[in-house]
Amino acid sequence: MSKVLYAAGTAEHIKNFHLPYIERLRKEGHEVVTMAKGDGVDIEVPFVKKMFSIKNLFLVLKVRKIMIREGFDTVILNTTLAAFIIRLALPRKKTTKVINFVHGYMFEPEPVGLKEKIFLFCEKLLSSKTDHIIVMNSDDYFIAKRYRLCLGEVRMTRGMGAKISDKPQILAESVFDLKQGIGKYVLCFVGELSELKNQKMLISAMPGIKAHIPNAVLWLVGDGKERRRLELYVRELNLSDSVLFMGKQNNPCDLIRACDIYLSASKKEGMPFNIIEALGCKKTVIASSVKGHKDIIEHGKSGFLFKKDNVGQLVDLIKLIYCGELTIDKGEAFSRYKDFSFDTVFDKTYNTVKELIEA
Repeated sequence: MSKVLYAAGTAEHIKNFHLPYIERLRKEGHEVVTMAKGDGVDIEVPFVKKMFSIKNLFLVLKVRKIMIREGFDTVILNTTLAAFIIRLALPRKKTTKVINFVHGYMFEPEPVGLKEKIFLFCEKLLSSKTDHIIVMNSDDYFIAKRYRLCLGEVRMTRGMGAKISDKPQILAESVFDLKQGIGKYVLCFVGELSELKNQKMLISAMPGIKAHIPNAVLWLVGDGKERRRLELYVRELNLSDSVLFMGKQNNPCDLIRACDIYLSASKKEGMPFNIIEALGCKKTVIASSVKGHKDIIEHGKSGFLFKKDNVGQLVDLIKLIYCGELTIDKGEAFSRYKDFSFDTVFDKTYNTVKELIEA
């Protein structure tokens, strides 16, 4: 069997999404070595989140030495940062097979702005070092094929598979008390506090929402570098009692279960686990009509979509749902969750990885 490098930007990413796949590969005889930033991996590499940081450029040399020393047969790449640095580190005449597991390209099919164009340029530059690509949504499949971002196959999957906890860690009484104490109509979003996740847009919608639903509150679950700016923005709008920063939660599904509507204003996604989990909790979901979301949400059936950054459209949807004029079939929502659940997708995704390793 082959020697496989399984790499990602952070150890947390590997822990959250890839351990069952790594365990299966090892069980079937492959030697799998993990690489990421953080504890719990075989090779720790201190990737810096800012992709073009000088520190990352120095890491290219370190990674190249590791690749030469270890002699991997196959490299499975996850996350934009790790995929960029590791492919850059590979020699031009490589013997290692490279599989890029794309969790969401950082650009649209028609790149908008300099930043997206740079990301596309980098993928084109490294396409000669990419043997195969695995994507998780139809837009990324189109991108990979259109721009010929690999030498071999582009495979479509439904991601790594989402799981929701069957055993809430917060007692139902505690959730009830929390909701009664801060407001009865709860809107919720789970994700890193970042420009990409676009929590600022959700905050900017709150004055319009509260004009129709005075007791509405927004729970922002997660943490990130944008937290301070978002907190200041909340104060500027005098919304401190209506927008609550819940921090990072070990089991965010507890809070999703407690909300009335689940929201996402993300600018782009790969395979948004938070949306899938909300569907699994049988919640009404309203999400921006962007790549990733569009593959999961069928407008009017499993949830609702609004045009990216259109605050008025989002407010109108929330108002209509609150008044009972718009509803979804909760069974349809849960059925959509099952389509993307771990139990449904694991074998297919694993077999895709295995076939490309052994091709």
